[in-house]
Amino acid sequence: MSQTMAVIAGKLSSQAIRLMGLGLASNLPGKVSRKIDASVLGALAGQARHGVIAVSGTNGKSTTAGLVASILTKAGLKLVHNRQGANLVAGITACVVNAAGWNAELDADYCLFEIDEAALPLVAKEVKISNVLVTNLFRDQLDRFGELDTTARLISAGILQNQSASTLNADDPNVAQMVPTCQRLFYGIESLSTSELAKSAHENAEGNSSELSYCAKCGDEYGYTLKFYGQLGHYKCSSCGNTRPRPDVYAENVQVSALGSEFQLVYGDLSLAIKLSLPGMFNVYNALAAAALCLRLGIAPEAIQSGLCEYSTLFGRSERISLNGKQVLIQLIKNPAGASQAVQAAASDATGKYLIAINDNYADGRDVSWLWDAEFEHLAKCPGPFVVSGQRCNDMAVRLKYAGVAAELINVEPSLDAALDKALASCSETDTLWLMPTYTCLLDLQKIMKARGCPLAGT
Repeated sequence: MSQTMAVIAGKLSSQAIRLMGLGLASNLPGKVSRKIDASVLGALAGQARHGVIAVSGTNGKSTTAGLVASILTKAGLKLVHNRQGANLVAGITACVVNAAGWNAELDADYCLFEIDEAALPLVAKEVKISNVLVTNLFRDQLDRFGELDTTARLISAGILQNQSASTLNADDPNVAQMVPTCQRLFYGIESLSTSELAKSAHENAEGNSSELSYCAKCGDEYGYTLKFYGQLGHYKCSSCGNTRPRPDVYAENVQVSALGSEFQLVYGDLSLAIKLSLPGMFNVYNALAAAALCLRLGIAPEAIQSGLCEYSTLFGRSERISLNGKQVLIQLIKNPAGASQAVQAAASDATGKYLIAINDNYADGRDVSWLWDAEFEHLAKCPGPFVVSGQRCNDMAVRLKYAGVAAELINVEPSLDAALDKALASCSETDTLWLMPTYTCLLDLQKIMKARGCPLAGT
C-alpha cells in the first residue's frame, strides 16, 4: 500500500509541476515518492521483465544510453529510460514513478538508467542492476569527485554490489582494469581508415597528454602505440607487460568528420557497416559501447545497425536545430577531454561559426581551471567570429586569446540570449553555428529556445 501511495503522490506532483510550467518534473516527484516509501525505486525497477541496465562514466553517458534506447526500441522492446538526464537517485526514482501506472505497476522489458558515477553505488544498493556499461573516466569536477581513483572506486562499488555483468572500454586503462572478478566484455577501436587519422594517433602516442594513466599492477605510467584522445588508445606497461585487453567488440576503419562518422563494427564473425550522423571520435566510442552492450544482451544485428544509424540525438548532445533559418549544432562541454573533442570537431567544419557559453554553478563545477587543459588551440586557425557568453565569459575570452585566436574575432556577451542573436547574425544560411555550453548554460538555452518556439529535445 505504501508503494502505491508513493507512486500516486509522485505522479500528482509531476502533473502539478507540468501544469504550472515549472519544469520537466524530472527530480521532485522522486523526492516526494521517496519521502513516503524509501523502497519505491527498487520495487518499481524490479518489475522490469529482463532486468536493469546502468550506463555510467565521465563523458558520453547520455548519448550512449540514448543509443542503447534507440537499439532496444528498434528490437521491439519496452523501456523505462531517464532520457531527460536526471541521473541522481531522486531523478531515477522520478523516472520510474512517472512511467508506472497509478497502481504502482511497471510495464517494461528493461529499465535503462544513465547514472552519475557517485550515484551508482547508491542506486545499486536499492536496485538489482543486471548490466553496467562504463564509457570512460576523465578528470571532471575535481571539487566534487576528487581524483580519478575515487571515481573508479565509486563505479566499481556499484558494479560489485550486485556482481553486475560489465561492458567496459578496453581503450581506457582507467576503465579496463576495473572489477576483474566480474563477468566483463570489452569494446575498443582497432584501426583508422585514413593515413591522416593514423598519423594523428601515432603523434598523440608520442606526445605528452594531460590525461595520464597508470598500470594497476605495478603503478608505472603506460606507454602507447596509438592514442585516439585523452588516455584512450593502445597501451602497454613497459615495466611489467600489463597491456590493453583484446576487445570482444571493436571498430575497424574508423572515419570521422565534422558532421558524422563511419566504421565497421566487428563481433566474432559478425561485421556491420555503421554510419552515424554524430561528429567526432567520442561519438564513435559512444556508438561502439551501445552496440557492445546490446550484442551482449542478444539483440539482433539488424536492430543494432538501424538503431545506431537512425539515432535521433538527445538534449544538447550533438543536437541539431534550425533557428531563424540558420543551422545550429549544440554540444555540451564540461571537462578537458570532452571539450577538446567537441572543439576539434567544430574546428574541422569549414562552415563553422562559434558560440561558447561557460557558467561555474555547482552543476557545472565551481573550478573552471579545466578551460586551460582543454585544447581550444584547435580554433586558432578558424576564421571566426567567436562569441563567448555566460558567467565566466571573460575567462573564456582570455583562454581563446592564449589559444591563438585574434582578439578582434572574440565578442564578449554575458547574456546568453543576446549572445545567441549575435552569433546567429554572423552566420549565413550555409554556415553551422557550433554552440558549446556548460550544463547550466544548456539549461538556460533550453528556456530561451522554448520562448522562441524552438524547443530542444526532451522539453
